[in-house]
Amino acid sequence: MKRTRILAAALLAVLLMTTTAFASVKSAKDVPTSSWAYKPVSYVLEKGIMETDAQGNFRLQEEMSRGEFVYSLWCAAGRPTPAAASPFRDVSASSRYYKAVSWAAAEKVASGTSATTFSPNTTLTREQAFTFLWKALPVLGLTQGSGGALTVFRDGDTVSSWAQTAVKALYVQGIVTGTNENKLEPKRTVKRGEAASLLYETIGQKQTTAAWSWFDDAVFIGDSVSLKLNYYVTKQRQSDSGYMGTAQFLTSGSLGSGNALWDVSSQSVHPTYQGEKMKLEESIPLTGAKKVYIMLGMNDVGMYGPEKSAENLETLLDKIQAKAPGVSFYVQSATPMCKGAEKKALNNDTLTAYNRLVKELCIRRGWHYVDVASVLQDGEGYLPTAYCSDPQGMGIHFTDTACQVWIDYLRTHTD
Repeated sequence: MKRTRILAAALLAVLLMTTTAFASVKSAKDVPTSSWAYKPVSYVLEKGIMETDAQGNFRLQEEMSRGEFVYSLWCAAGRPTPAAASPFRDVSASSRYYKAVSWAAAEKVASGTSATTFSPNTTLTREQAFTFLWKALPVLGLTQGSGGALTVFRDGDTVSSWAQTAVKALYVQGIVTGTNENKLEPKRTVKRGEAASLLYETIGQKQTTAAWSWFDDAVFIGDSVSLKLNYYVTKQRQSDSGYMGTAQFLTSGSLGSGNALWDVSSQSVHPTYQGEKMKLEESIPLTGAKKVYIMLGMNDVGMYGPEKSAENLETLLDKIQAKAPGVSFYVQSATPMCKGAEKKALNNDTLTAYNRLVKELCIRRGWHYVDVASVLQDGEGYLPTAYCSDPQGMGIHFTDTACQVWIDYLRTHTD
């Protein structure tokens, strides 16, 4: 999952889209290998999903039209013959988009702006793009999946009602990741580079499930929620010795970023390594791990509040990195609470606020943000009772089912 990678950039302006001839090539003159867009652009060009202009330029920052995006989806589907003629009078049989729009209408991938118009040259918004893409997933051989709450985004409540199902589902799949300001900006127009990235993320990469060996050099840090994951993996390894590779665990009940900064004592809750209790910045280098998966916050937010909890996390990771400079951080979101279990200071609202700050921290510091909460919540943002082992108690701990959902998410969101 690219937990911190941000979709950014552009598709062709309306008039240019209807008047410019394109030439299919496998590279673009205006997208150097150093560009963030090099991989997605190379992918869509190589697969014939999108094209350069006659001069060989991709034009990342130009806006995309509704017709052009549907055309790209049609190309991604293999340019199939439409099952029926287009019902839209503003897409003539001679139009570049005719077959694509006819296909999209027949497959119910895209609806028109009215019963008889498609408005192919109108610019495309992000929520329209997400909706078209989500509806196209079955045709592309991919699963639509279910959705979660959009509360982690600062403007999640601005998504139109007709787009919410699609946006929520793509968010859970890691395809919708937001902007640098942790916003969805659903009404903003889509750019060519952004569209290329969206198609690349969906078609080019999201089918990949990491082998267990991915976790061979990983260590998992966490509180009692992660302690359950430790127990679950240990149990699975009894019948499958290669389960989760050779991932290690440094977990302890009541552990938080705040108390992880305290001195080690008989009363402290620092995890033990080979039988010895020690600070994380001391134990992690001893594990030899190169990937540090860390999930803390449940024991911090109620005590320190979201802001101070995020500050403590950054301080802790800086201390770890000073002692283990070669590690990569995979910062997992705090997970939600069951409905009815929330407290005054610790509740889904304060945990969501903390996750927003942590995500912004990861963006700023270049760390991976792994949004585990997205697949462990219902449509209202609560931990489902099927995933909760103590719904009548603390309402935060996991069942085996939840642990498996968690692991499946980690295996498909490794970058």
